Amino acid sequence: MGLKNSHKILVITLCLLCFGIIMVYSSSFLRAEASKLQDGYYFFKKQLLLMVISFIVMLVTSKIPYQTWSRLSPLLLIITWLLLILVLIPWIGHIAGGAKRWLRIGPVGFQPSELAKICLVIFIAAFASRYPEQVRSFTKGFIPLGLVIGITVFLVLLEPDIGTSLFIVLITGILLIIAGLRITHLVPVGLVICPIVLYILASSYPHIQNRLSVFFNPTADTGGKGYQINQAIIGLGAGGITGHGLGLSYQKLFYLPQQHTDFIFSIIGEELGLIGTLLVLGLFFALLWYGRKVAASALDGFGSLLAIGITLVIVLQALFNISVVCALVPTKGISLPFISYGGSGLLVFMFALGILLNIARQSEKARASQTALFTSHK
Repeated sequence: MGLKNSHKILVITLCLLCFGIIMVYSSSFLRAEASKLQDGYYFFKKQLLLMVISFIVMLVTSKIPYQTWSRLSPLLLIITWLLLILVLIPWIGHIAGGAKRWLRIGPVGFQPSELAKICLVIFIAAFASRYPEQVRSFTKGFIPLGLVIGITVFLVLLEPDIGTSLFIVLITGILLIIAGLRITHLVPVGLVICPIVLYILASSYPHIQNRLSVFFNPTADTGGKGYQINQAIIGLGAGGITGHGLGLSYQKLFYLPQQHTDFIFSIIGEELGLIGTLLVLGLFFALLWYGRKVAASALDGFGSLLAIGITLVIVLQALFNISVVCALVPTKGISLPFISYGGSGLLVFMFALGILLNIARQSEKARASQTALFTSHK
């Protein structure tokens, strides 16, 4: 008898986590050793601790019946909004990279925008499964859900975090279509609102214009605005098929910024080559495959929508990060799930995976019970 879907997802997750901790160590050791920290193992030790904490969170949430989150979805949404508002308060929110995205308690930091992705998925799945007919209605479904998404996106935009805002719109839009939202409601509104919002953002934030100009012409300013993405591409290309070897990246020698966080995929390509990058992609596509199977076998509509929503958040963020590093989309600070250094995303994704595992296990137990009942009546 083969592994169950829940076991396969757990194995994939463990592979990504192990791969990630190795690459965090490889990409951060020299920078940490040469910094005022003077401890090459600093990021490795911190990430290892975060991994243990996040894994415990996953184990806990995997034991909680996923139906519980349907009842708690309004409360989770309100908590998310409150956290996003707290980030904007000057003496509470912590500024990093020119944006107020962090809440900090001593050395511990957390990005509420990471939580917003999952909480919106839970809320939409709960609403759509509870009121399937209303989702198809413009006044009873589209407008209320649009307001919920709009408020969340607006609060994230105020940080400002344009990339996460657009990612939230993408994920929720896909999930709403899967839930039964009429495309005739979504497309006209999107065609009117999106260009206006994008124009306002591009004209209000100069860094967006810079990123767009670099995206359309990456080689125009290789020593300035285009420096980071050009160094990332150099790292990917230098690795060839098999890479220079684990730990033998040149880009991490103070050439590539954020080499252990948002641009770690470039270091993977340089050290492990095309083989290493395809391995990472293969693991995420395997997660997509088995997440889809969990959604298809879920006991109810809420479980099905929640499973596919969680899977899409993780996999699409991975593809988005990889696309940024490969210069396929404009540069945006977004992490590679389970692999990039950082605690907020890892904690939230492991929390979400715990829910996905519970959905899988409940359907597996129900199927096993049906099989046992059928066998006993033969």
